[in-house]
Amino acid sequence: MKKLSHIFILMLCIFLFVGCKTTNKGNNKDEQEQEQVKDPVKEPVKPVASFGGELKILMRNPNTLNPLLNNDRTVDQVLKLVFDSLFLLDEQEKPMPNLVESYELSSSATTITINLKKNILFHDGEELHSDDVIYSINTIKNASEDSIYKVCVENYKRVSAVDEYTFKIYFDQPFAFSLYTLNFPIIPKHHYDSNENSTLNPIGTGAYSFVNFATMKELNLKANQKWFKGNLYVEKIKGVITRDKNSDSDAFNQKVVDLINPTKFDWQHYAETKGVSLTEYDTYYYTFLGFNFNNNILSDKNIRKAIAYAIDRESIIKNEFLNHAHITDYPIHPISWLNKEDALMYNKNIEKSKELITTAGYSDSDGDELLDKNINSVKQNLSLRLLVNNENPLRLNIANKIKEYLEEVGFIINIDSVDNITYSQKIMNKDFDILLSEWKLSPIPDFTFAFHSSQIEEGNNFINYSNVDMDRILETIFRSTNEKELLTAIGEFKNIIAEELPYYSLFFRTSAIISNQKVYGQLNPSIYNNYRGIENLFIFEQ
Repeated sequence: MKKLSHIFILMLCIFLFVGCKTTNKGNNKDEQEQEQVKDPVKEPVKPVASFGGELKILMRNPNTLNPLLNNDRTVDQVLKLVFDSLFLLDEQEKPMPNLVESYELSSSATTITINLKKNILFHDGEELHSDDVIYSINTIKNASEDSIYKVCVENYKRVSAVDEYTFKIYFDQPFAFSLYTLNFPIIPKHHYDSNENSTLNPIGTGAYSFVNFATMKELNLKANQKWFKGNLYVEKIKGVITRDKNSDSDAFNQKVVDLINPTKFDWQHYAETKGVSLTEYDTYYYTFLGFNFNNNILSDKNIRKAIAYAIDRESIIKNEFLNHAHITDYPIHPISWLNKEDALMYNKNIEKSKELITTAGYSDSDGDELLDKNINSVKQNLSLRLLVNNENPLRLNIANKIKEYLEEVGFIINIDSVDNITYSQKIMNKDFDILLSEWKLSPIPDFTFAFHSSQIEEGNNFINYSNVDMDRILETIFRSTNEKELLTAIGEFKNIIAEELPYYSLFFRTSAIISNQKVYGQLNPSIYNNYRGIENLFIFEQ
């Protein structure tokens, strides 16, 4: 009996064990189903534009926050969010009214009368008036030579108020690009003329108003709810102060800032980086070959054209810039309204290049497999020095590629690779045959500085180029009083460049604004206004 009891108890335990095991199995299934309900696959949330958030951008430590006295480009970019200008450049790099309701240029182009928009308020609530513009112009005139906007007022003789909203600027001489010069920030007279702390307490009419500034740390801005252009999405902007260019990328990679604009050509690696977006735009960085007209080989335009036809610009852009550059035959911004789409004249053509060399009188006269020509009864080989700055590895690569192209058609090219100081000295002394260089051009498309014969001795016409027709057309461009006249003159300017080829244009580089994944919307940046289109940006964090 006791044995049967033991068996019964054993069977009961087995039954309970099996039952418990079955029950647990069912519970696990329920738990799994519950977990699946609790943790569904998250679908990406569609970004929705709304007011709020903070955008962190870069800048250097400012000496002043008065935009008209500032001389740092990174500070200027940030201050463009605080201050507005009379005119802005549109998507075709053409001046368009901003704070201006209407304007009239006199028939002689020696004066311009400007009517301001009404009810434009500074951040302290005071209205914008003519006196503020006059005060701004006089501030620039009295600023140091390194002030960013000093060049804008060089042709201004004087300025006077007509009434509260109307003023007149008198020019020293007629200038076709007067509207381009009216892009300087407007500051309020009542604040800057009487406030001793105004240099670090900026007040403008712009999209964002000043909150506070901590030296070597940050500048804080907030959205201007009364901005005349309408509503903004980004509520706050923080200007994070970095020491130098080298620390900018680190700040972005470590998410200290949300948006950067690399100044070197080092932004391409971000194209494959997850979680970032790029907004590419055309810069004013113009790369070219300059020919020294004191050289008796290069003084023949057939040789200059032969050089142009020998070079494969498309290959250079593809291999060195990953196609992030625009080929050009002229030093005019690729998207400018002055630079209509023209077919490129100097695509690579080996046969044409060799033909022009022959036309110039060069041949292998003595069978040494080198092209030569008798010049002033002296045999001279087709040999040239190409000056390049070896502290720019990219440009040195391009110089070596150009050497390869030119030697393919019979030139002997010796690369004169020197440091930056020696490079500048050689340019000043005109100690080169061919120069590989780059200019950061101004938005004001006046090329007198490079092409006019008056600039040979003391200006930037370091190639010694002198042409009476070019001088005449540059003067016509400078004095043009209407768009039709200007476009006609620009067309003639381009024709002379194409025929004479004083410089061989290579390309304009592009750059990019790089932002992280919480920044949405589309900027319309330019090299002189990185944050153009700030009203389209919004912050959205998943």
